[in-house]
Amino acid sequence: MFSLANKAAIVTGGASGIGLAIARRFLAAGASVLIADRRAEGETIARVVQAEFFQVDVAHEEQVAAMCDAARKHFGRLDILVNNAGIQPLGIGFGELTDDILRRTLDVNVHGVAFGIKHAGRVVSDGGRVINTASFVGTLATPGGAAYSTSKAAVIHLTKLGAIELAPRRITVNAVSPGTILTPAVTGIANNPEIPFIQRRTPLGRPGQPEEVAALCHFLASDEAAYITGQNIGIDGGLTAGWTEYDLIAPSNVRNGRWIDDQ
Repeated sequence: MFSLANKAAIVTGGASGIGLAIARRFLAAGASVLIADRRAEGETIARVVQAEFFQVDVAHEEQVAAMCDAARKHFGRLDILVNNAGIQPLGIGFGELTDDILRRTLDVNVHGVAFGIKHAGRVVSDGGRVINTASFVGTLATPGGAAYSTSKAAVIHLTKLGAIELAPRRITVNAVSPGTILTPAVTGIANNPEIPFIQRRTPLGRPGQPEEVAALCHFLASDEAAYITGQNIGIDGGLTAGWTEYDLIAPSNVRNGRWIDDQ
């Protein structure tokens, strides 16, 4: 069940955090994996986990195309593409937004996914899988997300568009929307106020782990998920289900469990 044996996968942004957890999970499930990452040191990481490596900046279409071609040439096929690479300029509201920040965020987070879907349609085998990493801030407005939240909302819609276009070839396209996950992007910030906030406001009372996101991606990549496409699946400990704190006082119209009109 959920075997990925005899399947070949690309994981972009696969040298750290969620991407590395996905790569490890796919390898454990029997897949051949190409880790694609902007940083050259990703080659060493790929070697350690026994994956292949391709250096890529997903903001550039020609590099995304070359990445897909390299994977298919090396493995003889490509079945799964995980568009996970992204940058995370959270804490930047409209007042601090610059042309450079907005352009780079959209280039990586949006163009990278769009180009990934485009070239998946060219090289991924019939019945294959495309999985895009979105975010809970793509559906829930949060302060300081002028660039990042916008980019992740776009990823969610690109997922739906890709699912429609690739459906005739039975290639499913889905998005996962993590909440706060304990990756270096989060833990690398000293005294990060996001962590206690999430512990207080998330129904499950904690941030998530990269391996938990990887488990969801593993299912979506499997044969068992063949009838799921065009979906954005939250993995956020219940954060987008609703607030866990909301201080309210019942109105005077409520007395002894009854509503009293005209009070």
